[in-house]
Amino acid sequence: MDLVRCFHETGSFVNALRKYRREKRLRSGPCSVTVLRGLIKRFKKTGSVQNQKQPGRPSISDIEVAEILQASKEISAENQISISSAREVARRLEKPVSTVRKVMRKTLGLFPYHLHQVHELLPNDFVTRLDFGLKCVAEIEADPDWLSRILWSDEAHVYLHGGVNAR
Repeated sequence: MDLVRCFHETGSFVNALRKYRREKRLRSGPCSVTVLRGLIKRFKKTGSVQNQKQPGRPSISDIEVAEILQASKEISAENQISISSAREVARRLEKPVSTVRKVMRKTLGLFPYHLHQVHELLPNDFVTRLDFGLKCVAEIEADPDWLSRILWSDEAHVYLHGGVNAR
């Protein structure tokens, strides 16, 4: 505010800086003429030398990040396969799912993954798979369109509680 007062008393940016330095007994500083020009412009526009709040979405505080991490840990401890859902965390904390996902990915380094049901191959499986392959080749030789009439599906319903409905 002293800089603004000095500017209004002198009417010049350079003289305002000189006067301010004399009053405060400074050899240099506190800013350049360009910075003082911006300060005066801001003061004339808003009536304050404080920086105005920037428009846009507010940033996530460290407290909110800690809340999201804690909720994620609680959810993963509650189920048998130790997974947490961004949707469930968002539901419990009453925050947008997009915010929770962004914090989990960018800040906490947690990434979504999908469970895959993998069957162990046993020695008898080789014979069964070979028989199936030979039968398919025989069917294709008998009817070249046979393969295009088969509906190949690998759909399964995977639930967050760990159950898998693979048909």
